[in-house]
Amino acid sequence: MPTPVNHLMMAREVLESGLLTGDALHFLQAHPGPFLLGHTAPDVQTLSGQRREETHFYTLPPSGGTPAHEALLQAYPALARPDRLRPPHAAFLAGYLLHLLADELWWWEVFHPYFGAGANWGSWSERLFLHNVLRTWLDWQDQARLNGGEAVLLTTAEPDGWLPFIRDEDLRAWRDDLIEQLQPGHRIRTAEVFAARMEVTAEMIEEVARSPERMARIFRHVPPERLAAYRALVLHRSAELVNRYLTPERFFPKNGCTGP
Repeated sequence: MPTPVNHLMMAREVLESGLLTGDALHFLQAHPGPFLLGHTAPDVQTLSGQRREETHFYTLPPSGGTPAHEALLQAYPALARPDRLRPPHAAFLAGYLLHLLADELWWWEVFHPYFGAGANWGSWSERLFLHNVLRTWLDWQDQARLNGGEAVLLTTAEPDGWLPFIRDEDLRAWRDDLIEQLQPGHRIRTAEVFAARMEVTAEMIEEVARSPERMARIFRHVPPERLAAYRALVLHRSAELVNRYLTPERFFPKNGCTGP
């Protein structure tokens, strides 16, 4: 699945895409910090100790039934009414829904066909390792695109009962950890997180990710154009979802009110 850095870039891409309605774009531009935090927040389970399905609303492998973002809104109908949420809360939820969409699409478009149990190259354990190498490499590509303002924007996000299934203190701790990693001169600990899960060293992951020859082997099985197609699909589906969630008739009433 995409890393937090990937999610930060996906959030920026949808804002810059030209695919959002004017009202939706204006609203999210007014609350960028909560939107960015929401786009990363489902991964808080790495800090909170929750099971992944408690924050992502789908199992691995996915069932192929109700999409995760719809499952969340079905489980918590109050969150499906952004017009009844305070504006920062609604912006956060918009980002959260997009994270679920992007993660689920990664499983179907990238992991399952190229690294899953049915893939016909390498061993299962090797594919899992190289999947995390690829995610680290993609994380590095997006790290190079960060504009330095993400940490400042994240400081403006102040969770206040935003999710009934995640504690505010866990969201704040997640926010603060991201802010710390995004500081100039600090290291983003993507490889360390993957290494701990696989019981290998971060250096083992990074050594492969830095090797053009060894990355070429991954790209022989996972064509770069498929990765680009995944990002394009996420962008268009994300814009559709945001425009649908922040519907003008429900969320931007004629009197201009956007929340209590």
